[in-house]
Amino acid sequence: MTISRMDDMSDWICYRDRICYPAETFLLRFPVENKERLISAIISNAFLNEKIPFEQLKTIHEEHSLATLGDFVLDYAIIANFPVNETVTPQKINDFREQYGNNTTLHRYARDCLHLQEYILWGSDQRMKKIWNQESTDMLADRFEMLIGALYLEKGLNGVLEFLQTHQFFKKIDAL
Repeated sequence: MTISRMDDMSDWICYRDRICYPAETFLLRFPVENKERLISAIISNAFLNEKIPFEQLKTIHEEHSLATLGDFVLDYAIIANFPVNETVTPQKINDFREQYGNNTTLHRYARDCLHLQEYILWGSDQRMKKIWNQESTDMLADRFEMLIGALYLEKGLNGVLEFLQTHQFFKKIDAL
């Protein structure tokens, strides 16, 4: 590897770390091992369509399978929080899951409680229009699920449960 190539790689690593720093420090509250996975959870395709400073970013796309994984993990975490007693029915459990796990609720929680929009790498037009505030959108719900998926792969189920507890997921949704 030539010196300039090494400098490029070093610059990329510094840039990558700078992208991840706010989410790691203020949202997750720990440094992640797989920074590219975290970026895939917080990067917007609109951001990638703009002039970007490093070609390495073009290899990191929105990872929608993280949202699928995060959705399943979040459903489990919600169900695990349901108080079980002799009057519990499958319908009550499902209603509880839908109360906390529907996209509208997750979007509002992500926007109003976590301020997730501040950690997303938006395209300039998206940021200017503040698309996360549009009535018809629940895009932060998907981002939240992607973040949960990335967190699960990084720290496992206990890491997700700790994150939800730290950010008072149930209490804050109840207050929305």
